[in-house]
Amino acid sequence: MTKMLVAATVAPGALQTSARAGSQTWDVVVIGAGVFGAWSAHWLHKAGLRVLLLDAYGPGNNRASSGGESRIIRAAYGEDDFYSRWVKRSLPQWIELSDRSGGNLFHRTGVLTFADSSTKIVRQSAEALKRLDMPYEVLAGAEVAKRFPQIAFREGDSAIFEPKCGALMARRAVATVVEELVHAGVEYRVAGIVGPAAKGRIASVKTTTGETISADAFVFACGPWLPKVFPELLGKVIQPERGEVYFLGVPAGDTLFSPPNMPTWIHKSKDWDAYGMPNLESRGFKVAVDKISQPADPDTMDREPSPAYLKHVREFVTERFPVLKDAPVVETRVCQYENSLTGNYIVDRHPEMENVWIVGGGSGHGFKNGPAMGEYVAGGVAQGAPLEKLLTLAEQTPKEHRVD
Repeated sequence: MTKMLVAATVAPGALQTSARAGSQTWDVVVIGAGVFGAWSAHWLHKAGLRVLLLDAYGPGNNRASSGGESRIIRAAYGEDDFYSRWVKRSLPQWIELSDRSGGNLFHRTGVLTFADSSTKIVRQSAEALKRLDMPYEVLAGAEVAKRFPQIAFREGDSAIFEPKCGALMARRAVATVVEELVHAGVEYRVAGIVGPAAKGRIASVKTTTGETISADAFVFACGPWLPKVFPELLGKVIQPERGEVYFLGVPAGDTLFSPPNMPTWIHKSKDWDAYGMPNLESRGFKVAVDKISQPADPDTMDREPSPAYLKHVREFVTERFPVLKDAPVVETRVCQYENSLTGNYIVDRHPEMENVWIVGGGSGHGFKNGPAMGEYVAGGVAQGAPLEKLLTLAEQTPKEHRVD
């Protein structure tokens, strides 16, 4: 079978592997301690199940899609409010986690989505958020330019501002969820796995050290490794794609590009698909531009930034954040999106192994919805709740993926 290495590294002393000697049978084994796996383990444990969480390197590592410093949490998705409803459920859980850990995992910067006339995302998002009774403001023309002078708005641009949304500190947040699980009695192990191997329709897994692990259910939440683990089933369904993120140095003494003056932001237009964050925790102004599509391998991908990506970042920043057009690059991050064909998440039972569940397809917008995903997975695995058709494997047909 294909060897899988689920990625992650935790800072020394931040999290200790737990162990329960001689215990090899579990209600549920969750493979992958990223945002989907960690929150699934959280809710499965709350459902009263004995849970084992495995990851080859630890939560929030620099190869995983859940790694990196920060992620956007916003509810403006255009006319489709499915994920907006999940954000409405996830945001309070992220805030509670942040509060429990000292208040530094969620930054309520507000999220500004601004667009030109080539897209209807602002109008459609406003209609969806109104239906869901979620706070928002629609801004246009001179109003938005006056409020956010650091952004170069153009005639015909419009914007929607979500005052209660913001930024999540991704790497630390995932590690915190796993640390809480360990303190609550969930067993967490650093372990690579080989498998799964099926006897009939029931699967078990082996670790790379030769241990066989049995369980009533296995939840494979291993992000960009999923098509490696299940190449025949997912090789053409989940396509990891390279992404590059840049942090630009702000001017000395700057407050214009820092909260509360600068929000977290997303831009959509016929020319650009970009997103970023203000100068959080003095790391610099974050910006990413999605204009290049390249395949990515989480194990072997070169994680050095490339001139082609930087060129697009410079062009976009010059157009929309002209004060920073010559700002120095102070930090970079090369990661991958774990895109499904439709841009929708995938939660489904394996068609040939009845105790194996596949949880993935974050598609560049999954991190924010980790808590809601965990509840949903626990409902299906622990309670046999019906699955949303949208998230099943049968619904995977090509569509442009969504990106934060």
